[in-house]
Amino acid sequence: MRKQYLVWCIAVFGVVGTVYGTYLLIYHFNHGGELNIPSLILLIFGSISLITFLVLFIPFLIAQKKKKNEVASPDEDNKIKEETVEPTKEEKEYTHSTDDKPKQKEYTPSSNNRYSASSSYSASTIYVKQVGYGPLLRIEGNRILDMRNNTYYRIENNMVIQEGYGPVFEIRGNQIKDAFGGYLYEISGSNINKVFGGFYASVSGNYITLFDASIKYEMTDSLSKKQILAVAALLFEK
Repeated sequence: MRKQYLVWCIAVFGVVGTVYGTYLLIYHFNHGGELNIPSLILLIFGSISLITFLVLFIPFLIAQKKKKNEVASPDEDNKIKEETVEPTKEEKEYTHSTDDKPKQKEYTPSSNNRYSASSSYSASTIYVKQVGYGPLLRIEGNRILDMRNNTYYRIENNMVIQEGYGPVFEIRGNQIKDAFGGYLYEISGSNINKVFGGFYASVSGNYITLFDASIKYEMTDSLSKKQILAVAALLFEK
């Protein structure tokens, strides 16, 4: 999140430096007829900062807008599936021989799994506690409350968004990265590794334990892979 502030600082310096440097350069040239070196340096650094901001931030905004446009609403997805998927002859015969409303199978994840399927979220409220201290995070579906600073986060598709602020993390497969920076952590089997640092923590049952066993966290229920990655980023990056 500090990188986002840095990006905005670069943008402000770029605008101020470019405008003020240009003004001073023109002013000194008109009054003295000589090239003012400090004004030229300010103009150059301001221009470089402004270009850096445009290169870092504008492509990200375009990518985010494109992702939102590509994601269809759940109602539209259901309509498309109903219109395109036609039952086979055997399915039609089976439907006629049973009730009008076929029963749907409900999938219940195994209690032995380290984490549940990556595309599902538990409807119950789940707490992540530091053993010996108390709850740190409260998870309700795709929303996460950081109880240390009363800040809400939301998992949307592959982005972890701080409500009222913007994207802070991006999930890519088994890895999570800073929304404006590099990769942070990845899940490999029962391990949580730093992408460029090796083994950092382990997941066993409903517990997350740091590599040196100095800190242990307890989850009151199983979490999805995306939730595990978001929890790791929030806990370890703080």
